[in-house]
Amino acid sequence: MAKEEEKFVILLALGKPEEAVLFEQHLLEKFGDALEIYRAPSGFDAMSLAMNRPKVVLLDQRLPDVMGLDMIEPIREQIGEENYIIFVGGSGRTGIRPGLRDEALKRGATALFDRPVKLDLFIHTLTTLLYPKPPEHPHLNGLELIDLIQAYHNKRVDRTLRVFGADGRVGSIYMTLGEVTHIECGAQHGFNAMLELMNWREGEIRVYDACLSPERTNKLPTQNLILDAAREMDEDQSRSPGSGDEIGPGLFDEDDLDFSALDGD
Repeated sequence: MAKEEEKFVILLALGKPEEAVLFEQHLLEKFGDALEIYRAPSGFDAMSLAMNRPKVVLLDQRLPDVMGLDMIEPIREQIGEENYIIFVGGSGRTGIRPGLRDEALKRGATALFDRPVKLDLFIHTLTTLLYPKPPEHPHLNGLELIDLIQAYHNKRVDRTLRVFGADGRVGSIYMTLGEVTHIECGAQHGFNAMLELMNWREGEIRVYDACLSPERTNKLPTQNLILDAAREMDEDQSRSPGSGDEIGPGLFDEDDLDFSALDGD
């Protein structure tokens, strides 16, 4: 937990002034003097104020003078990799379209929120970013995806796993207290997204020490999710002509999935 006197700079780069005021009011109610809040109604203002290296930038999908997507990388250069960008966009049921979500994450967004933003969930996400729990094992990006899910499930911790494919695709797995709560990969969600991600063979995994998704779409227990996805993949490989030379049947036996990579001290 941060010291009481620690002050965080927050930049609200929102295209609607009334929305920025609403966010500022709620943030001050929740965090009080712990925050120093700046408002940037345009991309030009956002770049100027980003020189203050805010801890969190709330970035609109559409600003009066520029698209928010085009601002992610220059803002990221200003604020550094250790700080956060929350991308806000979309409206109604659809929210931010899948292609835009992927691109925002690839360019450096930390978290995404669809409009209308649920303020309680936004406050929760901001809290986890400002006051993160220390990771038990901070150097795990080299482990395989299933290992990570199983390990964080065993530890009962909040995590976000971003999977960046070699072909430019992006997927995300969100965990709360060790349970997978939401999976997304392009337009796919839930179990189908899990299958897609488990089939990727090249790419990079980045781990965030918080659950950065407000959505709760996965109903399966995490252990069942992993095993069901593994069985499905195993069956697909068995049915595929000539696939045995690369990934033979039985690759994902249940015994093989009982990982304990994080059980040690």
